[in-house]
Amino acid sequence: MILDLPTSRPYNAPHVFGFLEARALPGLEAVEGLEYRRRLPRQDGGSVWLKVSWRDDAPRLHLPEKAAGPPSEWVARVRRLFDLDANSVLIDRHLGADPLLAPWVQAAPGLRVPGAWDGFETAVRAVLGQQVSVARATQLAARLMQRFGDGSFPCAKRLRDADVAAIGMPGQRGKAVRALAAAAADGSLDLLEGADGPSLRAALCNLPGIGPWTAAYIALRVAKDADAFPAGDWVVRKVLNATTAGSAKRAAAWSPWRAYALMHLWHRAAQPSERETTPNGKRAALSA
Repeated sequence: MILDLPTSRPYNAPHVFGFLEARALPGLEAVEGLEYRRRLPRQDGGSVWLKVSWRDDAPRLHLPEKAAGPPSEWVARVRRLFDLDANSVLIDRHLGADPLLAPWVQAAPGLRVPGAWDGFETAVRAVLGQQVSVARATQLAARLMQRFGDGSFPCAKRLRDADVAAIGMPGQRGKAVRALAAAAADGSLDLLEGADGPSLRAALCNLPGIGPWTAAYIALRVAKDADAFPAGDWVVRKVLNATTAGSAKRAAAWSPWRAYALMHLWHRAAQPSERETTPNGKRAALSA
């Protein structure tokens, strides 16, 4: 089944595919250029691969005929992952009215906020990515799959009692993953698109080892909270030359699209001229 998925323009495809490529889990995902692939369960056992490619300035979904589950489920996941329902014209107009963001919006219109293929998977990876690089966070997620998921991403019930720290990270972070898994398994944590952002952030911050940055990151990717903004993010504070409180105050004008403003700040920091001045050990904001 081949479907051309509608989306508004502008759409910055290189940004989204690049974001996903940096975080692709070997054996589960693959990204090459403007093509994304994800392994799905097959109706009769085994697996097949879904593919999203950018063709003629639009995303094209290739859905294997024997993929288990209704096609509507996979379409919904792709739309969420690629943030296809955002109104970039409205968002760019709002953010472009700010003198700081205006030249960046003009240079990179249509930046989207990549969503979550699976809410629990993305939330766990956010915790794994605390204070480490993108590459290290992806390595830890791959180890988690191998040790507890038999090559697939482990479910919440599997991780709530697992010795997560054994994959090679601090014990406290392992406890945070287990607490997250326990809350997801018993249904006390809503990790679905459309969940109330502020409520989700508060619930996450009540879990041991999860702070405001991780909670905001999960809210903007999993719940698709367009106004989630990690004011304490190191890159944000560096680009804005401000404290956490100062960053929050500066970002107030970008509401209700602060998550998209965050993409512009991160995109700016990732440019070659900016990366040269960014210490390698201070890139936690881009890790999850």
